[in-house]
Amino acid sequence: MRGLGKFLGVLATIMLLVIGGALIANSFGLFNISELLFGRDTLMRLVGAGMVLFGIVVIFAAVQSVRPEHAISIQNPEGEVRIALNAIEELISKAILKIDGVKEFNPKVVGGKRGIEVMSHATVEANVNIPQITMKIQEVVKAQVKGILGIDEVGPIRTYVNKIVSDETGLSEEKKIV
Repeated sequence: MRGLGKFLGVLATIMLLVIGGALIANSFGLFNISELLFGRDTLMRLVGAGMVLFGIVVIFAAVQSVRPEHAISIQNPEGEVRIALNAIEELISKAILKIDGVKEFNPKVVGGKRGIEVMSHATVEANVNIPQITMKIQEVVKAQVKGILGIDEVGPIRTYVNKIVSDETGLSEEKKIV
């Protein structure tokens, strides 16, 4: 529904631009809307009904995309278990902060139809090998999600190193990895 919502949003914007432009042109006498539509009741009814229907669909798509999942559900033989996404984020963060060289770690967990995805920002020490430490971060995240939470569907684990800090000088350098 997200792709459809974006498409409908773009289409609605284009329609509003065209209608707005036509109204402005009409106000300056460059274009006469009444000659185009008035006197053609069937055409006006179809355009009006189409716009009302389109508006309802756009509102429905917007409302659907606004409701985020704040928990994931796991089915087991005894029933349903719901785990809050912020609880998963806290569990992951505590495990990652035990890795030598990681100073700060802020994960964002998103639940979807294909499991969960983890996007995170990390601050690491200047003396660590960044590819190795980010691989270790991703391994620990996957182990936490699969082992402790029992969630097999783990999507991409994206780690962004947004700070590299030096312990000797106390200075920090901004470093972004795309």
